[in-house]
Amino acid sequence: MRAVPFSSLAIAAALLLAGCSVFKDEEKVKLSGERIDVTLQPTLLQADPVAAKEPFDIPSAQPLENWAMRGGNAAHAPGHVELPAQVKRAWTYKLGGKVGRGEALLNPPIVHSGRVFAVNTKGEVTALDAKTGKRLWEVELPFKKGSEAKVTGGLAVMGNLLFATTGDGQVFALTASDGKQAWQVDLAVPLRAAPTVEGERVFVTSHDNRLFALNALDGALVWTHSGMEEVLNLLASPAPAAGNGAVVVPYSSGEVYVLRASDGRYIWHDSLTSSFSGQDPESTVSAIAAPPVIADGLVYVVGLNGGLSAYGLANGQRFWRVDVLTSQMPIVAGMQMFALTEKGEMVGVNRRDGSIRWVSDLAAGLPESEGQRYWSGPVLAGGRLVATSSDGYAVSIKPETGEKIAQTNLDEPVTLPPVVADGGLYFLTDSGRIIAFR
Repeated sequence: MRAVPFSSLAIAAALLLAGCSVFKDEEKVKLSGERIDVTLQPTLLQADPVAAKEPFDIPSAQPLENWAMRGGNAAHAPGHVELPAQVKRAWTYKLGGKVGRGEALLNPPIVHSGRVFAVNTKGEVTALDAKTGKRLWEVELPFKKGSEAKVTGGLAVMGNLLFATTGDGQVFALTASDGKQAWQVDLAVPLRAAPTVEGERVFVTSHDNRLFALNALDGALVWTHSGMEEVLNLLASPAPAAGNGAVVVPYSSGEVYVLRASDGRYIWHDSLTSSFSGQDPESTVSAIAAPPVIADGLVYVVGLNGGLSAYGLANGQRFWRVDVLTSQMPIVAGMQMFALTEKGEMVGVNRRDGSIRWVSDLAAGLPESEGQRYWSGPVLAGGRLVATSSDGYAVSIKPETGEKIAQTNLDEPVTLPPVVADGGLYFLTDSGRIIAFR
């Protein structure tokens, strides 16, 4: 791996827009030549000039019918997804339930078989027609008596079974076609991560750093695993990744375990430790907040202060590590990887050695935010990377260079990553509104 130096920069840069539009109702980005002041959020990363000159290769966009769970699929590797060159706002749908103090949506919607599924803070699961936004059915998951859970879990689909986790510790299986309950189990511990489904197993992580493997057909507990419990936990919990007969489970302690999916047998583990010495609050937290990624026999794990690391799935050999601080899941496409930092930078990373091809300031060209701006994403769809901001912007980035292609104002804060499937791009706003572009 080529070393990447760390230094504080003041960037005076401009991003020249590509000639094509992305969002039909986009806002025009400011022209090239404006000085961008980033002194309040100094960059920690620099592009490697050698890596920037290397050949760029990502696969062509492929059709993806289903975004069946958090991260797209069990491995969290949806790749480069087909999407039209231009999309426009097709429909919006307001989920019920309150979103505010003590109440939060922690997982984006999922898409399966032409339907969009989402859950709100009241535990109401809604199925919508993906093309029109028409409600097909809605059911309310029964919280336990006396429960004050106001934080949702998430959803996943396998075949005609829709799985849901709840903040009061329950896991439900519903028939995806009509919402009827197939089974329900109570794990008696808060569940905030979306479930991951692979084969006959449903994998669920709990707020106290335990992994539960359930039988997908009846909810029976097959095996469990425990990590080190943390006194300080983050609100969100990342979903485990599964593939190649293994499950990769991230814990808020900074530990990552790889276990055999069938029986939970230990394969290897590591602990992400900090190399940051700054004053950022995030640098004191040892959590893994982003779902891990399995691709081509490798595992990619990123921590809030432990950097982005590449491991061999079979034996845990670490091939490289780069100091990318993030709570967002990276996207893998070919030999490239794209990650979003807590400083609002998108980075293009060479999967061969972890070298950084480019660093892009997503705030360039946007109006000044009243508060601190947070970013979520990205997804790679139709030749562009799409990320969202906490003050309601969706931006599109050129994966080859990091240049900004377009931006659009969603009119509402968005702190969850977008999802893309079957020709649609979907956002869930903080107020519980689904916005669909097609």
